[in-house]
Amino acid sequence: MTNEQWGYWRLKLEPVIMSKREEWQHLGHPNVTDQTVWSLFTERVDRKKDKPDTLHLHWLVQELMAMSINDYMTHLTIGALKGPDLFESGEALDLRSDREKSDQSPD
Repeated sequence: MTNEQWGYWRLKLEPVIMSKREEWQHLGHPNVTDQTVWSLFTERVDRKKDKPDTLHLHWLVQELMAMSINDYMTHLTIGALKGPDLFESGEALDLRSDREKSDQSPD
């Protein structure tokens, strides 16, 4: 699906996206944004094997409403695991906080 088509569906689905964001925020995830919900939704639809040839509003709404907080948490976990390689440089990592570093600095 093209970006233009996704843009059309995003406008149509905006109230449902806002509802899902508010649901997840009420469940204790205040950092969820409409963009987060939308990107998770589009990834989910793109991966779906039994997607209909022609997308209809009712099918998209059902898919959006079927997303759970577990889908969001899985998305966050996978994102964290795919994060930057901290050992890439081969240098030792300094995991001390800024406060610990300043307490041990030479005078």
